[in-house]
Amino acid sequence: MRKNFLLLASLLAISLALNAWQLTRSSSPPDKAAGTTTSERNGKSAGVVASTGRKTLSGGGGQKHPKGSLPSQSLAEILGIPDPLKRYEVLLAFVKNLTADEIEGYLKELRAGSGKGKMMNPETNFLRNLLLAKWTQEDPDAALASLSPAGGKQAYSDAGTVLGTLAAIDPARAAAWLSDSDNAILRQPWMSDLLTQSVAEQWARQDPDAALEWASTLDPEQQVGAYSGIISNILESDPQRAAALAMSLDSADRPRLLGQIAEAWAARDAAGAVAWANTLSGADREGALSEALGTWAASEPSAVAAYVDQLPQQERSPYLLDVVRNWSQQAPADAAAWLGNQPEGEGRAGAMGHLMWNWTTADPEAAANWLGEQPAGPSYDSGVTGLAKAATHAYDDPSTAVNWASTIENQDLRESMTQHTLGVWRRQNEEAAQSWAAENGVELPSAQPRGK
Repeated sequence: MRKNFLLLASLLAISLALNAWQLTRSSSPPDKAAGTTTSERNGKSAGVVASTGRKTLSGGGGQKHPKGSLPSQSLAEILGIPDPLKRYEVLLAFVKNLTADEIEGYLKELRAGSGKGKMMNPETNFLRNLLLAKWTQEDPDAALASLSPAGGKQAYSDAGTVLGTLAAIDPARAAAWLSDSDNAILRQPWMSDLLTQSVAEQWARQDPDAALEWASTLDPEQQVGAYSGIISNILESDPQRAAALAMSLDSADRPRLLGQIAEAWAARDAAGAVAWANTLSGADREGALSEALGTWAASEPSAVAAYVDQLPQQERSPYLLDVVRNWSQQAPADAAAWLGNQPEGEGRAGAMGHLMWNWTTADPEAAANWLGEQPAGPSYDSGVTGLAKAATHAYDDPSTAVNWASTIENQDLRESMTQHTLGVWRRQNEEAAQSWAAENGVELPSAQPRGK
């Protein structure tokens, strides 16, 4: 059933693509009242240019920038500054000079322009967060009242910025807002958890003991989020204390926090993190050790491979992917030699897919030659899947990929990958794909759109 692997490898070809875009839309705050006249606007010290209606950097309580300071510019002009660092510097100065009412106007425009489900670009989101933070400092009641109970990432992002800013100023007040049973935003458990984490994180920067005392009074649903925020702030200075906090929680709530601790701890002290993970038991140990080894493997994959080799064979499976995911990006042939000596199982099969994707994109011929020598089984099938996906999408070569897919032993996986790669090939070359399908007795699927 195997094909000529050397021939298949020689057919691969590579292609790359990049795309970026930048905000250029002009923005100006709406009039505070419909009846305000142009002359009245000109008479106010809000820095509005009568000819354009645009807010400038000279605004804010009638104060003027001292000589040599940043020039007065409209928001559209600021967003058009070529130097990103300079652009952000001027944006910050612009927002710092706005009044609470002016901020509200700009935010209404940004919110109206975003649309339901529409993702903001990073620069617009940066401006939005600046406006919300400044508004919270100037008028926390209005900023809190503006938060929407609607779901979605943007609603949480806004609430997180406002609550985080308020917590930096007055953490007790932010905590009180979270305890309000009439707060519609908190009826969504996931948002309540994330906002509690935001407040706890800010509070812990000022007074971790006070933050911990507050967290201990929360309902179990909110407590995990609070501890997560606190732990993220004490990890650097006291990882043992962070670990003790996580272990004080119910076993069902610990895995995420233990993983968070292991990852951060391993980034500064891999040996210490691994030693700590090994003091745990059961699923706690497996999850924490996986995170610690994954972080360690980013810098020293061969050292982590040697560590895993010391484990009993029956315990290695969960950690194989942590090693191979990083190693295959740096030295895929070395990662392959190590993985090939590991016992067959779910972990080896999962790691093989990552290995072959990374290796194929780096050296398709070497990857194909090595895979062609591997025995049939779940790992081989997973490896072929990784290679076929790389051939189809990274190299835009589905004709090679479909031949590889046809060598998969598992029937369901073979049919799925064959249909996928053949459908992409059909879009490229209808006649060749039809000919291959007829020759191999395979039903020709619908042509796949580009990138699928």
